[in-house]
Amino acid sequence: MTLYTALIGTVEISRVMIPPIVIGFFLANVIRRSPYFRYLTMPTNWLAAVSRLPAECSAALTLFLINSWAALALLSEVHRKRQITDRELVVAILVGFIPKGLNSMLIFSLPVALSVLGPKAGGLYVCLDLLASFFVAGIGILASRRLLSARGLTLERGEDPEQWNGWAAILRAGLLECLSSSIKIIKVLVPTIFLAQVAIEYVLVLPIVERYSILVEPLGFSSSSLIVLMASLVSQSAALVASGTLLHEGSLSTVSCLLLLFMARFLHLGIGCFRIGLPTNVSYFQGSLGLRITAMEYSLTEVANILIILLLFIFL
Repeated sequence: MTLYTALIGTVEISRVMIPPIVIGFFLANVIRRSPYFRYLTMPTNWLAAVSRLPAECSAALTLFLINSWAALALLSEVHRKRQITDRELVVAILVGFIPKGLNSMLIFSLPVALSVLGPKAGGLYVCLDLLASFFVAGIGILASRRLLSARGLTLERGEDPEQWNGWAAILRAGLLECLSSSIKIIKVLVPTIFLAQVAIEYVLVLPIVERYSILVEPLGFSSSSLIVLMASLVSQSAALVASGTLLHEGSLSTVSCLLLLFMARFLHLGIGCFRIGLPTNVSYFQGSLGLRITAMEYSLTEVANILIILLLFIFL
């Protein structure tokens, strides 16, 4: 891999990431200023109350059900304005795995896994995938009970969304703040993506692929299972299709198919941590806080995957 290849990869990833980030900031700013902000907190009030999070975080939890970029943008804005603390921010991101998991299940896991793997293997995959999200959120809730004091879900008086001057003013102010915030994010995001692209190929992908056969052969997988690992480097959909093909050919049992999928998922999320997670969190939340959020978010996610892999290995 050359620096030119890393540059091309950076351009491709940036083309995918930047438009949702800009749209997310615009939506977050408009929603935060609109008279409907208080209603956005209602679907996840119970989750915010259990996690001892304020109304601003409750609104972000609701947005995780619809658009993760808008949710992160809202958390970034309210954190920058000191309306939530660092601890509340971290807890909100971890607890957000419940609505994010539900969104992923309905939009991706359920339709794709059932169609590719069949009702039995696909249904088990969806349940285990959702269980992993609930595990991360559960750790966030437990942390909130120890680290956060109970807070009400009422909005601060100065941020009362009823005090507005019409939609034209809201859209104009939201657009201006969106452009300002997006420029600050992109200035950090693009260089971080480039550095991550270089590190991924040399530090992660090549060593893992070179040692793959040594790791999986003792588990009874054939060398053809390498296609699932390679597919996971592209996307989870590709890994599901590859494993589904092996399952229907009889090369894998249901349990071994799921085990291989979560091994591929472990690699996919590890690569995604450097490719997308790290640049996103560092650009949204700046410096050391973004690094800490990335470390906690992805380490807990991978721990959940490891627990599922061990569970499946018992039944192999």
